[in-house]
This record gives sequence, C-alpha cells and structure tokens, in this order.
Amino acid sequence: MRAKPLNHSRSLVEELGLLIGRTRRIVWTNVARRLEASGETVLAWQLLSHLVREGKSTQTALAAAVAQHPAGVSRLLDDLEKQGYVLRRRDPRDRRRMYVEASARGKRRFQEGLPEIVAAVGQSLGPLDESERRLLRDLLRKVATPVAEIRSPAKVG
Repeated sequence: MRAKPLNHSRSLVEELGLLIGRTRRIVWTNVARRLEASGETVLAWQLLSHLVREGKSTQTALAAAVAQHPAGVSRLLDDLEKQGYVLRRRDPRDRRRMYVEASARGKRRFQEGLPEIVAAVGQSLGPLDESERRLLRDLLRKVATPVAEIRSPAKVG
C-alpha cells in the first residue's frame, strides 16, 4: 500500500502533521493487537517501558513522559503494582511525592515482550527498506531530541 501523492492544496507542515498522526495510529494499532493477545495495553506497556529504560520516576513526571493525565496514570500504576510489575515508594523528604520504578518482575516482562513490540513496529514499517528506515530514524531523532522538551511557539514581535 503506497501513500497518496502530495495534495498541493495543503501546506507541507499540515501534510506532515497528518502523516505523522496516521503513522502513529498504524503503529499503535499493530502494537495494541499484539499486546491485547496477552491481556495488556499499549499505555501500560509505555509506562513499563519508560520505567525500565529511564529508571525511577515520579508519577507526575511519568504521566508527562507518556503524555497522559496523572489520574489515569495513577489508576494504571495501581494495576501494574497489583501484577507485581512496578513498585511505588514515597519520597522520604517529601511525603507528597510518590516514586515509581519497575520491579524485577516488570523488567523481565519488558524483556519478554520487547520482541513482540519490535515485530509490530517492523510490520508498520513494512513499506520501507533498510536504508529508508535508517533515514526515518535519523530524521525522527532530530525532531524528538530531547524528548522531554516541549517546544514553545516562536515569539512574535
């Protein structure tokens, strides 16, 4: 399946936004199908993945990292904690702050599930050959680095 040709009535930036959104949906759908087979969700996988890759985090920072509302993340962490995938601990210096980290079981689950996730993303990138995948990776790194930075609109005047 090939992408439709450029629609010249749209701006380049608008079309890029639409294509990035469509690509995200394709990847999300492929990953979701594989995770649902084992009773998991993409959001739970994102939380576990972030904790395994980045280490201990506050719940607030974790919610920001996965672009989800903190209340929803808290409920999802409840489920992950019940399954033994994450551990929560209060900050001894500030009892209002809760730290979350992947448990040993959560790290094992991440390593066991990673090949399925990689396969799902690979399926999504099926139309691209190896050199195109490398180029896409390089361009996305340029846009997404640093990930935590939210770019502000340019100041006018």
